[in-house]
Amino acid sequence: MAKPPKDADAERFIIGEGAYTNLRTAVPYNDDKVFRIDPSPMPIVSIAVLNAIFVAFFGVFYWLGSAYGTANKTMVTLATIGIGTMTCVLFTAVTYYSFDKARRLGPWLVVNKITKKVTLPREGLEFDASEIVHLQYITTKRLDWGGVANNDRLSELNLVTCANGERTRWPLLRSIFNVKAFEYIVDPLLEYTDIPVVRVVDEWLGWNTTETQLASNHAVNRSGEIGRF
Repeated sequence: MAKPPKDADAERFIIGEGAYTNLRTAVPYNDDKVFRIDPSPMPIVSIAVLNAIFVAFFGVFYWLGSAYGTANKTMVTLATIGIGTMTCVLFTAVTYYSFDKARRLGPWLVVNKITKKVTLPREGLEFDASEIVHLQYITTKRLDWGGVANNDRLSELNLVTCANGERTRWPLLRSIFNVKAFEYIVDPLLEYTDIPVVRVVDEWLGWNTTETQLASNHAVNRSGEIGRF
């Protein structure tokens, strides 16, 4: 992969910091007074289903090892139980920790519909409506990884503000998905708030990017603001 051009706009590429996940750790909340991006409830059913899949997988592994393997059956049994238990325990612990930590930290974003102020509770910050540039829904690569072969495309949801003349991106959510990573947050936010949302994507191979303003579940091209490198 060729390196990005030297004049590439850093805001068109993901921040690339923190942990990315395939879990939906956030959920939108809306009422007459506020719109929030809240932590998701603990996915008890999903944890149970995935653990059942792990058990079934290791059950097949045990059956194949016992029926066709040449190793001692006692060793096969102990290995299956040990590895299977460790897999289930680690998966459950990591998932529980991720959702519990998100719950304890509270909402990522709060929009007060009455005062029009936007709060980032985790940062301890509050912005007036005039200081909000947009919410950025971005799926690109890390700019500073340049020619690294495994520079995968990832998705972020970032709030872009301009306060006291300083433009800043505040990371909210991160996902390993590069298709439909945050529509479940963006669609209701567009419906229930006045915050503009821009979608930034790049090429699967290469560094060209396109920025599109989203509006009520469908995209509108921003004349003069579609960027190409």
